[in-house]
Amino acid sequence: MESKTNQKTIINDSNYTWFAYFTIAIGVGLAVLHLSGTNIAIPKIAEHFKIDIPTVQWVSLAYILTTSALFLPIGRLADTIGRKNIYISGFLIFIIGAIIGGFSQSFPILILAKVIQGTGSACIQANGMAMVTSIFPENQRGKALGLYMTIIGTGAIGGPIVSGILITEFGWRSIFFAAIPVAIIAFLTGFFILRNDTKILEKKFSFDWIGASLSSLALITLLLGVTNISRYELISIQVCGILLLGIILIILFIVWENHTNQPMLKMSFFKIRDFSVGIMTRFLAFVSGSAVFFLMPFYVIQVLGYEPDIAGFLMIPGALCMAITSPLSGRLSDKIGTKWISMAGLSFTGTSMIIFSQLTPESSPMIIILGMCFNGTGMGTFSSPNTSAVMGTISIEDRSITSAFLQLTRTSANLIGVALATTIVTLTMSSNGYAADLSSVTDSGNSDILLAFNEGFSRAFIVSFSLIIISLGLTSLRSRKVTQEKE
Repeated sequence: MESKTNQKTIINDSNYTWFAYFTIAIGVGLAVLHLSGTNIAIPKIAEHFKIDIPTVQWVSLAYILTTSALFLPIGRLADTIGRKNIYISGFLIFIIGAIIGGFSQSFPILILAKVIQGTGSACIQANGMAMVTSIFPENQRGKALGLYMTIIGTGAIGGPIVSGILITEFGWRSIFFAAIPVAIIAFLTGFFILRNDTKILEKKFSFDWIGASLSSLALITLLLGVTNISRYELISIQVCGILLLGIILIILFIVWENHTNQPMLKMSFFKIRDFSVGIMTRFLAFVSGSAVFFLMPFYVIQVLGYEPDIAGFLMIPGALCMAITSPLSGRLSDKIGTKWISMAGLSFTGTSMIIFSQLTPESSPMIIILGMCFNGTGMGTFSSPNTSAVMGTISIEDRSITSAFLQLTRTSANLIGVALATTIVTLTMSSNGYAADLSSVTDSGNSDILLAFNEGFSRAFIVSFSLIIISLGLTSLRSRKVTQEKE
């Protein structure tokens, strides 16, 4: 177990674990809730600034690109100067972004606010997982990560509901202002309750600035290229040029990290089988799962004809199942190991992909709820044990960079998954003679267009199922026992 940070705070040893957990839950929950809730505000923001769908998507994209680019540098910085310092600083940055966003009078200023909030969120999320695992004994690592996933699931459930109420009653700016008092509470509880990591603070400051710059530029370039595939097509000069530049930057990053004395991300991590397998299966699972949360609202609203609030409620069972199963699977993995539980979770997820691939314009909402329950149960059952297996292969002093890399894997996989699903659907629509643009689904009640969309929708989930099968094969290569703590 980590030194629990030998420094005392206002909370005594017997109560510290749970007080610290709930303190972190407030902060990480805020970050997740705000992200999921912002998506509900996008239509109102587009209406207010009189901008089209591709442009307003930058509200989410600016936030995600910023967090993705900063996860690794901030994770390594936290391992160098202390996790608490970086974590609570994130709330101050987040508050500044929320104030600017709430008062923004132009769309570029709003995007600036989301970049600032993304920076603060990166400080929070890059350390949240590492801090949760550090406050529980090492033999309860799965339990700790399960509880962490409960925070994520609760935030995912609460975000659309809370934001929907706020936006309806007070307008889209209210989601920024409402986040400020919560962020202040998270900052104060973190400052007074969480302990400093004295083991980290005793280390001499050293930071890989070149590696940080290369990783950030590479990730921004690659993710921008991926998100524009559906707009410009994969073989276009724009996309190929951006992707090639991103690959070159990744290669330069790997070369640099292999030769510097103080690498930001140690390449030796990838020589550990359970680490590499865990990261790859996590990536594939989130690429697969992102299709659910991106395509399902289009299907429910446009194909089935339900209102947006109904679409939101149909997504809740999945998040609820994830929140329930995550701590259970995490605790069980502490006792019997991570391999078979992870495989069971992937099997549930794969089942949901089969269910979704069979949906038609005549399908009952109960089939969607069933599929969402399988999906949420699968992701909850898979994520905690898989993350525990990855974290257990790395020494405690490198936990923040590992936590940051796990978060980066999730966000980049989500973006790539959305791009993949969009490409499959738009190519299918194009092959049927319709515009290769999802906005045509939103703007048209033409039943033939909706059928073409439904065909692409089904193909996207078949591809997602194939990715889950690959993940199952990779997970079968993992060792059976829970990896013990690394010193």
